[in-house]
Amino acid sequence: MSTRFSYRHLDYFWVVAKEGGMARGAARLEMAVQTVSTRVRELERVLGHALPKPAGRGLVLTEAGGAVLHQADQIF
Repeated sequence: MSTRFSYRHLDYFWVVAKEGGMARGAARLEMAVQTVSTRVRELERVLGHALPKPAGRGLVLTEAGGAVLHQADQIF
């Protein structure tokens, strides 16, 4: 398992955040939900902060998640 920052992991998080949920993000990425969820967790581990948190059938971003999304918007 990689412990380095990866722009691919950031891209997965960005899509999940834009889509509002892991399942919708995974569908857009044409990947398994488990794979996308694992990549987002790896990004969280590298950054040292939780990014999304469950909210009903979707998710909401934490304060750190909002900051990371803002940076990802500028990158992508």
